[in-house]
Amino acid sequence: MKKLKFLFFLLLLISFTTLSRGELVIEKIAKENVIISELKNPAVFDFIVDNKGLKEDVRIYSLISVTIEPLDKFLLNEGKNNFEVKAYPGVKLRAKPGFLNFEYQIKGSISGITKDSLLIKIVPLNDVLTIEPSPLHPMNSEAEIVIRNMENINLENLTLTFDSPFYSGEEKFSLKPFEKKPIMVKVNKETEKLTAGDYIVMAKVKIEDKEADVGGIIKYLESEGTSYDVESKGTIIKTTVLRKKNYGNTPVDVKLNINKDIISRLFTSYSIDPVSKERKGLSVNYVWEKNLSPSESFEVKVTTNYTIPFILILLIIAVGIFAKIYSQTAVTLNKRVSFVNTKGGHFALKVNLTVKARKHVDNVQIIDRLPDMTKLYEKFGKAPDKIDNATKRIFWNLDRINKGEERVYTYIIYSDLKVVGKFELPAATAVFEKDGKTMEAWSNKTYFASESLGR
Repeated sequence: MKKLKFLFFLLLLISFTTLSRGELVIEKIAKENVIISELKNPAVFDFIVDNKGLKEDVRIYSLISVTIEPLDKFLLNEGKNNFEVKAYPGVKLRAKPGFLNFEYQIKGSISGITKDSLLIKIVPLNDVLTIEPSPLHPMNSEAEIVIRNMENINLENLTLTFDSPFYSGEEKFSLKPFEKKPIMVKVNKETEKLTAGDYIVMAKVKIEDKEADVGGIIKYLESEGTSYDVESKGTIIKTTVLRKKNYGNTPVDVKLNINKDIISRLFTSYSIDPVSKERKGLSVNYVWEKNLSPSESFEVKVTTNYTIPFILILLIIAVGIFAKIYSQTAVTLNKRVSFVNTKGGHFALKVNLTVKARKHVDNVQIIDRLPDMTKLYEKFGKAPDKIDNATKRIFWNLDRINKGEERVYTYIIYSDLKVVGKFELPAATAVFEKDGKTMEAWSNKTYFASESLGR
């Protein structure tokens, strides 16, 4: 994965773009398009501009806080012109690490304004360098530290000051883009009482007048010459990698083990079957064994997938929340619809509105709306207290509904038009007062579908 990321970024840096705007054809080649936040270095590009028109004076600039050199006007001859462009983002832009894609413009005395964009990368100083200490054997008198430049930028006159339980010192050097430089240092501290494991190497890098902290991990090897690593990542799907490597020069028998409780082991899988397992109380200890040759490593991946129990927990919580909200609802409103056969073959639907009070409420008004192109059949059911023909809304009014009381309103709608497919009826509304507060409740939306309705 690291190699893929490196190749992707390398291609991004060395790639060039061609832009054609009228009489100018522009090619850009990124020489150093990485900017260090704390410094004042520019992003540098090689421009190749093919002027298809006449010789003219041009000026290059941006409309944001990025200073572009050359600052003054310069002559653009007919044909291809090669020149270097430097971009200096302002202080606020430098303070925001990441990629910055901004527009620049070339204004010519003849060709007018040509617009294009430049991509630069802004990186803090402590992310530009990494230090990678090599594993240290108790018998070693010297140790190696690899300094790596992670970006497409030249680093001149660097000073690196480092310290660890095994050695300390200072080195001065320069690095080319993506260069790595090994440094040999003497083990100059007493290490007899140190146990095998991982130790931190702290370092401070200084360039110009700016400093940043970097660090690395040094593996202090066991006497047999083996190292032990445990890497864990993930929460719902947790992956743990157990690894031992033989850095010695003789074969060695190694053992890996992990404990799992009686619940987590039900959702755990292993890249290699364990050679043994032992139950102790509420946990189970799994063991893997192998004989390692020099430079050989042994790795076991343990994956615990909590997806199913996590989903179950979420469902239980959701059901509980829904039940609580539903239980606190003072009024529920349900809407059902069914098809009605008519003698004249008109399209007609019967609508049932069921109003149920879970608690006592006052001044209840039931409001429903007829779908467009439908009419109310007024000779059926309880007539509404009010009909608003402009908005096609119908109203029923009640002084109150007692706790546990249920009312049903039924009406029929019809249309002279032929209706085919899915027919939707909007949700009805109940407006009421409870404890002096005006509240609302809504019914479900209803649908009626048919391949052929009416004649």
